[in-house]
Amino acid sequence: MRTNTGIIKNTILTLLIILMATFYSFSQKSNDNIPPKSIKDKLWYGINVGNLGLGGNRFYVNLSLMGGIKLTDEFRVGAIVHGYYTYLWSRGNRVPNRNIFEYGFGGLANYTFYRNIFLQVEVDKMYLYSNYNLSNLDRKSYLFTYIGGGYKYASNSDWSFIISLMYNVNPSSNSEIFPLNYRGAFVYNF
Repeated sequence: MRTNTGIIKNTILTLLIILMATFYSFSQKSNDNIPPKSIKDKLWYGINVGNLGLGGNRFYVNLSLMGGIKLTDEFRVGAIVHGYYTYLWSRGNRVPNRNIFEYGFGGLANYTFYRNIFLQVEVDKMYLYSNYNLSNLDRKSYLFTYIGGGYKYASNSDWSFIISLMYNVNPSSNSEIFPLNYRGAFVYNF
């Protein structure tokens, strides 16, 4: 009895695979009126500005370069390189003011689910200073896992502007930096 059930399961699985492959091949059939897309048409890139702030004795800004490929019109993957700048000024003459540069890199996946509204997941490895003690700076690596979304303001050209709000769900890096991240980006072919 076991053999017959196994044969039936394998036959059904094989038929499902053949059926799915047939539907896939028919869906890939190109229309003669639509030219095929080249790899250049699938690439996107942009520059991202986020977390601009001024408070206490510091000014900070995040500038990131990002780019990737569109797998479909709705689904994009890519890479991002972050650069953080912080200016710390001391109160008094004992410790000099500091220009602090921090950096990181990561990968992202983006899915447009309704008109120009998208969901995004991003994983970043950041090299940040663990404290802003002006006399002794100590850089450490942190893992950030952002989940969020945003909106794309489309224009008549290939350039557009996107805004996004991301939340870091990794508890170990949430204690170091405020988990909410807001950004604005100019992107091409996004």
